[in-house]
Amino acid sequence: MKRKPIRINWDDLEAAFDNPNQELVYYLDLVNGHVVLEGEGEQRDDDDDADDYTAEVAAQAPNQADATRVYIAPLKTETKIEWLEGFIHETDDLDPAFVAQIRLALEAEDPTQLVMEALRESPDNKDRWYLYRADRLHELIEEWLAENAVVPTEPPSWA
Repeated sequence: MKRKPIRINWDDLEAAFDNPNQELVYYLDLVNGHVVLEGEGEQRDDDDDADDYTAEVAAQAPNQADATRVYIAPLKTETKIEWLEGFIHETDDLDPAFVAQIRLALEAEDPTQLVMEALRESPDNKDRWYLYRADRLHELIEEWLAENAVVPTEPPSWA
C-alpha cells in the first residue's frame, strides 16, 4: 500500500526504537509523522509478570487494518547481543582484554551489567561501541520504514 509521504521527527523515532523501557508503547502516526507514546504502564514489583505484560502490550498494538498508526516494537535483548557480537568480530584493533571481557559477559545469564562494566573500564572502546550501535539502530529503523511502507519527506538526520 502506497502512503503519502510524511515529515518525521528523526530524533523522536530513534528514541522510540532505542527506549529500554519495555512497558512503554510507541507508534508512528502516519497522518502527521509524530511518534506517539501511549501510557507508561503500571509499575510492577514482580519481574515474572514483565514478559506477560510485554506480550499483552504487543497484542494491543494496532492491527494491519489500522491505517493511521504503526507500532514500534521495542529493541529486543537478543538483537542487542547480536550487535555486540558483531562489534567485537567486525571492529579492528580492539583491546584483546576488552574483547575477552565482553565475550565473558555474553556467556552470563544476564550480560547487561557485565557489558556495562567492561564499557565503563574502556572509554575508547565504549565510544566505538556506541557509534557501531547507532549505525545498526539506523539500519533497523530504515528497514522498519521500508517494511511498513513509510515514506519520509526528508532523509534521516544521520544520512
